[in-house]
Amino acid sequence: MTHALHRLRPIIAWCLTALGVGFILVSACATQPITATSRHGHAAPASPRPPVTLERLVAAAGCPSAKAQGKAADFRQVVCQAPQGRYTIMTFDTQTGRDAWLAEAEPYGGTYLVGERWAVVSEKDLLHQLRDQLGGELRGQPHGAHS
Repeated sequence: MTHALHRLRPIIAWCLTALGVGFILVSACATQPITATSRHGHAAPASPRPPVTLERLVAAAGCPSAKAQGKAADFRQVVCQAPQGRYTIMTFDTQTGRDAWLAEAEPYGGTYLVGERWAVVSEKDLLHQLRDQLGGELRGQPHGAHS
């Protein structure tokens, strides 16, 4: 058996050397730096957007002053009147809290810009502008449009 091990040592050494040289060549020949990719193989965004806080939502809406309308254990709500229109802005402590609020609110109609643990209610055109700044997904229908 020792004779077989002596014969395998040079083969194993050669394989490890070839593997190491291959890694060096691939690294040296790479034209672009290695970056994180999404599950679909596309490059991840270079600079992710900062987290969306209540203060950031109010600032993006352009509200000179926001009036707190509610604060509970799991959410905060403000209403603000910007020059371009009125916004109701909600932030939630959990995604589950946001989803529960949406389930209750959507049957009443309205258009919502929804992100991770936040939602904004306003006119559709205003929400499109906010989406460009903050991301999120538009949901809902005009007020009073019951199904």
